Amino acid sequence: MNDWIAIGALALVGVLIPFSMIMVSYLLRPTVPETSKRATYESGEIPTGGTRVRFNIQYYMVALLFLVFDIETVLLFPWAVAYQDALAADIPLARALGPMLAFVAILLVGLAWAWRTGAVQWARTPRQLDTDRP
Repeated sequence: MNDWIAIGALALVGVLIPFSMIMVSYLLRPTVPETSKRATYESGEIPTGGTRVRFNIQYYMVALLFLVFDIETVLLFPWAVAYQDALAADIPLARALGPMLAFVAILLVGLAWAWRTGAVQWARTPRQLDTDRP
């Protein structure tokens, strides 16, 4: 039962210390009520326009594609080590190579789709825009 008392005391101290720090900072902080502190940007500049800025979706597409193909390379390295072990253990080639070929084939289909939809194309030149028009 002594162990539970020690755990309870530690939990109590773990709750009381942050709570007491918050209360002390609340009591000692300076309070200067100003309407400018409630502004969107408290940098001294008067905000203009809306707070919502529209971003180009292309940035997100490139980031997602980077993550997908970055994870692919992370998965290929351990597979190469396992492949060497599989060859040393006389496992059939199709059984050792099949899952990774299927994985790479799925990624290639995804890359072909991204390429076809223009997700990997960063910016279009005026010449490309003229050829797209009917």
